[in-house]
Amino acid sequence: MATTQANSLGGWTVTFATTVFWAMLSWTMFLVIDYRKRTEKPCLMTSILLFVHLWLACLFLAAAKVAENHSDSLLVWLCFQLVFRYYKTLVLTYFNFRYKPSVASANFALRSTDVSVIVPTVGTDVSATFKEMVSSILWNNPKRLIFSTTTEHAKKSVEEVLPGILANLKLGESAYQTQWKLPSLEVYTEISVVSAQVASKREQFIQGVNMVSTSIIASADDTVSWHPNFFSGALPAFADSLVGFVGTHKWVKRLPCPPTDSSLSWFTNQWNNYCFRFWNLVGALYLIRHNFEARGSDATDGGIFCVSGRTHLVRSDIVQDQAFQDEFLDERILNSLIEGGIGPINADDDNFLTRWVFYKKNMKVKFQDSEEATITTVLGKDGGKRFKDQCLRWSRTTMRQNPQVLFIDRTAWWMHPITVWTTYLPWLYNAALIWDPLMVGTLYFSKFNQDSKHRFTLMAILIGFIWATKLIKAAPWFLKHPLDFFLFVFPFPVFAIFVYGHSILKIWTAFTFWDLAWTGRKLPTDAKAKEE
Repeated sequence: MATTQANSLGGWTVTFATTVFWAMLSWTMFLVIDYRKRTEKPCLMTSILLFVHLWLACLFLAAAKVAENHSDSLLVWLCFQLVFRYYKTLVLTYFNFRYKPSVASANFALRSTDVSVIVPTVGTDVSATFKEMVSSILWNNPKRLIFSTTTEHAKKSVEEVLPGILANLKLGESAYQTQWKLPSLEVYTEISVVSAQVASKREQFIQGVNMVSTSIIASADDTVSWHPNFFSGALPAFADSLVGFVGTHKWVKRLPCPPTDSSLSWFTNQWNNYCFRFWNLVGALYLIRHNFEARGSDATDGGIFCVSGRTHLVRSDIVQDQAFQDEFLDERILNSLIEGGIGPINADDDNFLTRWVFYKKNMKVKFQDSEEATITTVLGKDGGKRFKDQCLRWSRTTMRQNPQVLFIDRTAWWMHPITVWTTYLPWLYNAALIWDPLMVGTLYFSKFNQDSKHRFTLMAILIGFIWATKLIKAAPWFLKHPLDFFLFVFPFPVFAIFVYGHSILKIWTAFTFWDLAWTGRKLPTDAKAKEE
């Protein structure tokens, strides 16, 4: 009976794997035709190499055929799952070590005065973080700094705080100068504050773009702080005339715990501090994992999936082009299914710009991962309330934008084939809550494990391996803050709960990707009304 069921299951998996293979072969042949039709001078070798995209379908079919006749089919499937889950980690880890940032040559001409900085901001929360952001940008001496606000009230609040910031910089008394041990500064940057009269980061950005006369535009969130030599680290990427868009290394400030509340018990205060530290940690790991994938993708085939909007630099002529602005301000989804589509989209601005530079302009995107090209931001300050909403927005962005790259534009399949398999596709199906228990269950019920005298050891090794791979991307944070490892990873696996909880969130957003709300952005009441 068991043999009959096993044979039946084996036959079903072979049939399914064969179907997947033929479907992938058909898709690859379509890509070859598409590539040769859309490329002015198609290359025969590139056309042939497109068939490498069959690798996973071939591996799946081979595993199904081997498992069908193997005495321990579950062991075969475990091996396949390990390859399926961890090939991208192996590839990206290798290329992280191969990565090199662009370095300025002796005759490099671009200077900070060739850059204008745009800060789209809601403007009403003029906090210490905001003041540090302004100070860090002015210290880097761009030609112009433009604040594009959401309302007249926000515009006024920014205008009111600027004189104090400038005075502190001149006296050398700003918190930023104290932190970096910097001298006093005479500011020569031209500063403008304007209002877009709408809570739309895209429209705020374009308003600033159309005020710029420099060759390079930098866009920065109002919660970031730049390294004092930021332009020295970021601008050299533009030495390559084909580079149109530059991303930068991200870091998260490790925040001090909030003051003790005397009205609460000692235990409650300690618990609040633990939760505060946890949300600061997961915010940091979210961005640091992004660094790992962008750095690895840059070193493989240059196919960075998304340059973060927290701070990026772009050639002005790209974003001042009317064709770009028209599409940027009116991006929609499901156009082929719904008349007029769903939109316009306010979020996903950084994904759109990355895609435009790559696949519309046929230019390069460079990720500058160096100490000088580092921006620092704040996450988790509110106990994770806004961060959870940000996770929803980021996940929905992935579910909207990756299919756009893979199945509507499709250029990535021949321009960035490795990034397709290390980033674009895995981000659509990776859900630890599904794959991790499936691997553990496959090993547990395998004949190899059932017949072993060391079943507990085998299970512990696999679970340990699964968790070790999750920490590779997060290593920079834990090396700098080892206490967080012992507080949230081992022996207290709190981070594991978040990882698996995030899988539920990811599955939810796959079914709600048409929700275009900019969750996690702190808007004033009147700006929210206008956004709605």
